[in-house]
Amino acid sequence: MSHEVVELQFNRDGSHVDVDEVFMTILDEDGKRSEKVQSFYLDKDYSKFRVEIMEIIKPNGKRIPVDLKSNSREETPTSDTEANIYDPNRKILKIFLPDLKIGDTIHYKVKRDTFKSTIPNHVYGMVLGQYIFPVKYYSFTIKGPADLKLYTLVKDKVKGTVTSKTWAEGTTQARQWIFRDVPQLTPEPSMPSFMRVVMRLLYSTLPSWEAASRWYYQLTEPKLKPTPAITAKVHELTKGLNNDDAKIKALFYFVAQKIRYMGITAEKNRPGFEPHEVGLTFSRRYGVCRDKAALLVSMLRVAGFRANMVLVNVGGKLDKEIPVPYFNHAVVVLRDESGGPLLYMDPTSETSKQFFPDYERDSSCLIADKKGEPLRLTPSLPPDRNLYQLVIRDVFSTKHQLYGRIDATCTGFVDTVFRSILMLKGQEEQRDFIRRMFLGRYPGIVITRISLSNPADRSHPFSFSLDFQIDRPAVVGKDGLICLLPLSDMPRPGVLDAWILGKANMVKRRFPLRFGYTYKTRIIEAIHFTQPPEEIRLPAIPNIANDVVDARTSFTLKKGATLVINREFALKKLEVTPQQYQDILRVQHARRQRVTLPIILRSEK
Repeated sequence: MSHEVVELQFNRDGSHVDVDEVFMTILDEDGKRSEKVQSFYLDKDYSKFRVEIMEIIKPNGKRIPVDLKSNSREETPTSDTEANIYDPNRKILKIFLPDLKIGDTIHYKVKRDTFKSTIPNHVYGMVLGQYIFPVKYYSFTIKGPADLKLYTLVKDKVKGTVTSKTWAEGTTQARQWIFRDVPQLTPEPSMPSFMRVVMRLLYSTLPSWEAASRWYYQLTEPKLKPTPAITAKVHELTKGLNNDDAKIKALFYFVAQKIRYMGITAEKNRPGFEPHEVGLTFSRRYGVCRDKAALLVSMLRVAGFRANMVLVNVGGKLDKEIPVPYFNHAVVVLRDESGGPLLYMDPTSETSKQFFPDYERDSSCLIADKKGEPLRLTPSLPPDRNLYQLVIRDVFSTKHQLYGRIDATCTGFVDTVFRSILMLKGQEEQRDFIRRMFLGRYPGIVITRISLSNPADRSHPFSFSLDFQIDRPAVVGKDGLICLLPLSDMPRPGVLDAWILGKANMVKRRFPLRFGYTYKTRIIEAIHFTQPPEEIRLPAIPNIANDVVDARTSFTLKKGATLVINREFALKKLEVTPQQYQDILRVQHARRQRVTLPIILRSEK
């Protein structure tokens, strides 16, 4: 349960001071665990931060100040460490609350003096009015010059919990929103960011997303001028290439693979958004996402392509109504003759074969443009572009054994997943991974041979083949009846099936479920019978097709001796609504049911 009062005062140049005072009562063990450490984000390039009060109020009213010197420390954000980035001015301040007990109230007051706004002469932000704990009282007041237009909106209101008012203080206009008795939100697995689903207040002096687009263009464009060395490298990489696709690939893979993803942030104007000069990134052969994106834009332009930098909110969607440019990544867009987005490209990853990774699709993005661009969504891929295909040629012998060969091919993100897993393994470990993958899907299978392509060779899609034998794929009954469970009936056969569909593990949902990927798994199994059965009874498996999934199974009998089974499953949405979620559950139920529907063979006694 919390009581919070925030006041923000902004100036014409976008600088602002905000004071945040919080009273939070610990109601249970979960609250005690989650609040025992208070964390505050520090960005010393833009603001100064001070803790004015940090204390614990006991149920009897006794106030115990927290010794900040002995109970606080600054840490490098985990995301920076994992990304091999060092920024001495970006830290997390952690304050440890000793002897915190249920019934105690945490009281703190902090002040943040933002002396430089990210976008000059503008202020913007988002205030969450709902959390995973009940909000008893939350007041947010913003004050600024009365003649500056401030755009505001409360989204996803919880009825009866928010009020607002506006008043003047001389040449200053003040606006206040008060959130009272807001019920807690119970999070769900794989739901979108809280910022998309809870009650939230948006505010901004930016008149449009186009204005933010123009700002980013003005910030990045001076950094894109190619050096003679860059120009020479572009000519070297594209020499003898006669089509645009080949040239684009050559430039993309050079930046992705030869420019290492790492960096020491040293930008002076707008750190975190401003790339280094492309000549510096090229000569050092390393940079962070915005540096690599800027270099690729510059090289593409030298090669005659129209390219621009793009800001992306990876895995998230921003509200279109009010421009609050909360972006966390920078990529590249190739544009067509009319200026529209043609191809998005992210050269950050050194191992991906894809121009643009799936986890960045269906995400809000903003193209840097001289005239200004609207907020867009990065396009989703059709499932066929992330294909895992198994072609099985096997024989069902008179001894009721199943043996044969599997050939597997991968494209798109499936290809990336296999390479990411296998590249750091030795050859025997690679084969053992493939072996265990199939054994986990079809117990009893014996793999007698495995060969696979080189995971480091990106010139061809990743593929592998294996020989197998299954001694007991069937149950033999009386009167010559045989119940055969073909290899193609293994549950969740694809490398993505278990991981992605495993997210659908609730009976119903209140919030959308974000899968993050579209994909297709296709299995073609041709079973040859050494002794053709007198009769084959095939299970009736209904096909399912809707906006979210396609699940299809077909059987073809060739000359009575070969049964061809074609199974396909395609997930077409990166994110599904609570209503669409029921379609996923129906598919999962049908898959579980299919395992109990074997192929029935009748042979002579």
